[in-house]
Amino acid sequence: MNEITIPLDIKSLKIIAQTIDKNGNIIIDVESVNTCSSCHKCGKPATKHNGTAPMRLIRHLPIFDTPVYLRITPVRYSCEDCDDHPTTTEQYDWCDRNATTTKGLEEYLMRCLIHSTIEDVSKKEKISCQIIQTILDRQIKVEVDWEKVHGIETLGIDEIAIKKGYRSYVTVVSAKTQEGSLKIIAILNGRDNELIKSFLESIPLHVKKKIKTVCTDMFDSFVNAAIDVFGVQTLVIDRYHVSQLYRKALDKLRIKETSRLKGELDENDYAELEGMMWILRRDHECLSKADKEKLELLYQYSPLLKKAHRYALKLTHIFNTHSHRKSAMAKMNRWIKSVEKSELACFNKFISTLKKYQPYIANYFKARKNSGFVEGLNNKIKVAKRRCYGLVKVTTIFQRLFLDLQGYECYA
Repeated sequence: MNEITIPLDIKSLKIIAQTIDKNGNIIIDVESVNTCSSCHKCGKPATKHNGTAPMRLIRHLPIFDTPVYLRITPVRYSCEDCDDHPTTTEQYDWCDRNATTTKGLEEYLMRCLIHSTIEDVSKKEKISCQIIQTILDRQIKVEVDWEKVHGIETLGIDEIAIKKGYRSYVTVVSAKTQEGSLKIIAILNGRDNELIKSFLESIPLHVKKKIKTVCTDMFDSFVNAAIDVFGVQTLVIDRYHVSQLYRKALDKLRIKETSRLKGELDENDYAELEGMMWILRRDHECLSKADKEKLELLYQYSPLLKKAHRYALKLTHIFNTHSHRKSAMAKMNRWIKSVEKSELACFNKFISTLKKYQPYIANYFKARKNSGFVEGLNNKIKVAKRRCYGLVKVTTIFQRLFLDLQGYECYA
């Protein structure tokens, strides 16, 4: 009454017996229902029995949290189509050659590894870390399989530091598909121009033709490589990297002005300016009434900061407005001339950068593409690095990111 009978999920096997060993594992004795095997020389079916190979114990999917092993004695076949009649040991479609686990168990372990670590899965499933790593290497390639890449429209290029303080960087190449899904394309060991250009040139032509946008920051190695391979019209320098620069310039002025006001105002008046950093960084329409009153007070104490803040808001408005590329460039040029005529010096360095990269920044207005998905991927890498201690090899990073991003799609 306490026994449950369920069919084996491998149709090419027949159950002979079932036992439980001294460790509590379920042992299922099976035999293959196949009557031939492909000859390892000519590939034709070999049907003549020629003995058996040593017995194999292959781990399968658990039942009721109990490990299950399939015990099978492989049959050897002799090929009569080859002159020397070579012997071939039967190979199975449910298990890789010489593997100690079934393909069903390997897919299950891959699902377990998504957003987890090899050590955690090893402890939970009572399988050694070495076996899980071997399965991971067998299941997931260390570089992109272009045969399975479809529908890429936007390519993203960015960098991330692997070891803090060592100036050890890797380049992350990712992609966004037409459906909006995120895919990892490559993790490159370095960030120099020749490395990036070489990889971009290696992208198959049928994939390259469908890429409409390449999003990146203002790092020259990325910019120049993308232009050389895809052309000027395809490159988009991310608007949020641009906004970081002019907001940084505004922030430096804020620090300078608040330091001056701290020496000029009494303690109570200066206390009223607390929290100005966040008020200046927020969109004006998101400010509360109290925040706007504080801002007006700051404007009274520092007309220079008021002018700089107004210019920063104007540039943000240009990016937020849906304009054609030509119109957006004209607005940016008017903004540059207006700032240059003013007495403000805080934006000088930013304006120099804006002029240098303006054509690629203006490409944003064609389809309003940005590299936000790349920044999100960088955060995933940081989380994976904290979760998986010692994650420094580019091949391992690629495998783990592929699993985290596309694991459920591949092993659902």
